[in-house]
Order: sequence, then C-alpha cells, then structure tokens
Amino acid sequence: MTIPFFRDGFPLPVTQALLALLNQEVTHIGLNLEHLTQLTFNFRSPTYSPEQGGAHPVEIRLIRGLDGWLFDYVTDFSYQGLGQDAELCKELDFNFLDDEHYLQGWGPMQRAEAHELFTLWQTNFIAYCRMGGFTVTVSGD
Repeated sequence: MTIPFFRDGFPLPVTQALLALLNQEVTHIGLNLEHLTQLTFNFRSPTYSPEQGGAHPVEIRLIRGLDGWLFDYVTDFSYQGLGQDAELCKELDFNFLDDEHYLQGWGPMQRAEAHELFTLWQTNFIAYCRMGGFTVTVSGD
C-alpha cells in the first residue's frame, strides 16, 4: 500500500525520492495504513558509534491529516561527548507542523536557513539509504 501524501506542499522541500523511499519501506513490510493515524520510520546504521562515527540515526514521523499524510518531524541524531560519556542527541530537528527547526550548536533556524539545510541533508540521507547502510523499522498507531 502506498502512502497518500498531502499534496498541497510541505513547508520544507521534500523530494519525490524521499516520498518514494518511505513508500518503499511501508510496502516492504506490508503495513496496512487504513486505521493508522501516525507512522514512525527509524533508520539506524548498525556500525554507527561514538568512536567510529558513521551514518547518523534518523527518525521520521508522519501523521494522517484530513487530505493525506503530513510530515510531523524529521530528526537526525548524533553522539555528543567522548568515550563512555557520549550521548545520542538531536543534531538536526525539522518540525514541519510547527515550522520550528533546530541545529545543534546553532540553535533555532529561520525557514530560509532550514530550507537550505534540509535540502542538503535530504540529498545526503537518500544517498546513504541507497548504499544500504541502514536498518529500517516502521511502526504505526
């Protein structure tokens, strides 16, 4: 089953490639969207660690609107700190519904800054996905 996305645009430039990727994951697990109101996609690289680095974990949440599915947020996590004290923290947070966006070390961003950063982030994220470096889980409520 494909995700019927809300088509009147998103506050940030979501590409067809990202929409196709999310649809592919839902189709792969055979998730029935009929009674769901939210979907959460978790992309994890099994080799990502504070010592080795690697592809950051990413969480994407969609919610069902009246006219289709909407992006709620896209969050990119990274380890902060050294050694045993390293913690997985939000590095990038794009909150679509509230139009609030955050970059660690920078703070809140205006939409124009978020637009540019999201475009770059999305290109890199899709490239990492195509290389097969993520384990993906999808859950719905």
